[in-house]
Amino acid sequence: MIFNDKKTLPCWRKEFPQPAIKNRFFHIDLKGPKIPVHILSSLLEQIARWGINGVVVEYEHRLPYLPLPQQFPAYDRYKKSEIESLLEKAESLGIEWIPLVQTFGHVEYLSRIKGTEDLFENKNYPSQLCPSKENVKEYIRNLIDYICELHPKSRYIHVGQDETHQLGFCPQCSKRMKKFRDRMDLYFDHVMFVWDEVFKHNRIPMSWGDMFAGYGRLDLVEKVDKRVILLPWDYTSVDKTSKSVVYKGFRPSKKQFYNKYTEPEPLLTFVKSGQFFEDLDEEDIKKIGVGENEYPLGCGQIRIMARTGRPVWGTCAVYISADMQLHANYIRGFLNPVQMCDVITSLGGDGIIGTLWARGHSFAPINAPWTLSLYNIAQFAAGSWTGKRSPEDLKKIADEISYEIDMPKSFDKEWCLDDILWTVSAPCSSSGLYSKIETLDNILEILKKQDISGCFGEGLNLTLEAENIQNNLRYILEEARWWYSTRKEMPQMMKQDMRKRIQRFNSDIKRLKIPTEKYYLKWVGDKKSFNLWWENLFSLDIRIAKEVVQLLK
Repeated sequence: MIFNDKKTLPCWRKEFPQPAIKNRFFHIDLKGPKIPVHILSSLLEQIARWGINGVVVEYEHRLPYLPLPQQFPAYDRYKKSEIESLLEKAESLGIEWIPLVQTFGHVEYLSRIKGTEDLFENKNYPSQLCPSKENVKEYIRNLIDYICELHPKSRYIHVGQDETHQLGFCPQCSKRMKKFRDRMDLYFDHVMFVWDEVFKHNRIPMSWGDMFAGYGRLDLVEKVDKRVILLPWDYTSVDKTSKSVVYKGFRPSKKQFYNKYTEPEPLLTFVKSGQFFEDLDEEDIKKIGVGENEYPLGCGQIRIMARTGRPVWGTCAVYISADMQLHANYIRGFLNPVQMCDVITSLGGDGIIGTLWARGHSFAPINAPWTLSLYNIAQFAAGSWTGKRSPEDLKKIADEISYEIDMPKSFDKEWCLDDILWTVSAPCSSSGLYSKIETLDNILEILKKQDISGCFGEGLNLTLEAENIQNNLRYILEEARWWYSTRKEMPQMMKQDMRKRIQRFNSDIKRLKIPTEKYYLKWVGDKKSFNLWWENLFSLDIRIAKEVVQLLK
């Protein structure tokens, strides 16, 4: 088991006998670490206990087989027997297993296999399949055939299709574009083909819905078969209102840029005239809605899609690649899911998916260990079961969430786990990295007074220590920038101290790597993924810090 065995159901399942949202799915992304099969099995048990009733499993290169002449190395792939055992486990727990395979974008991983060059829209950046080539269609037919064979009881087949922006590049696609209104017509032609292939197997296609809302083509949504589950997503809304929407492009609200003559919250990108939320047509603004504070209502894409008359689903994120490198963001990754649950409940929605991204794409760095998101996963499970998101509701279950992930209910007789995780996630507004370093030093001291261990607790201790080493290295760069123009006047003892600190931090990294690797291999994934993640955390900072200190001579 991931956590100690609990004798009774969590409080949210006892207080609310029936869930607020019918379909409560959790997304498992396997493009990062190869999670041990027995840990995946335990994860299924844990989330079933919390009330999750479906998993969307994004396989990428972990499938036992791809319909291509060459295959990924055996150590990268799960065996067919392993997948079958997990399917049986999920079924016994009442969890639907939804396989996710990429059929348009996010196919960078295929470029690692020889002989795939002709599948891509742009060979120089192989992120997308070409929708105009017959060999691509044949690959997709065979892929869906295989996926349906491997998952004989899966009702839904998720076919990806998000963030497909490289449309119309190749000669064939460029020629076809001449008869279309815009690139979305080319997109629509391909996704319809893929959905039809899924229908041939009497399965229901699921597809990300961001392209339709992002390009403002709701007219195409009206043509989509009602059986298709379109999944708009929003990973940034954390409250009733939001500072932006993604509809007909990225559109920040003007309101945040007006000088309020008080200290501002972080601002979003300032865009060109005509590209703000307020520049949308009045009818579009009405579809999204405006709150009492005059900002757009949160989860705008979900609200827009709800206006089309289709079944309402939404997708939130317990962890995204823009979060922290070492652990989850316990503010955004906590509040975004519970806010999405509130919106889906208010709209009478059919389902919600909480995503946990292992990396941005196949060429991107490995993200933080998924185990450090278990707090956010528990919050998502509770929110999707109860539909509650007020601060009072969240405070009410704080002790229960701590208990569920084997963490103490209080720290230093004053702080709860919510307080600790909020503090380590919040940006420090003054003194640069020095303030963050001091904050983490004091938090680590509090944590070490407690008997913290296990999947979440041990990982939190290790990653906060690693984060502070990283912060200390980057603080040396801040110091060097401060002194650079007057480096000749910089006291020699300060230069020597900087060099000594670099040596000490380098030793700390080597020391910390041993228990962190042991933890990673036990709970998180494979050694190859650990090495990629660990190298990206420190190697460049160490190198830059050494070179910068040399420049101060």
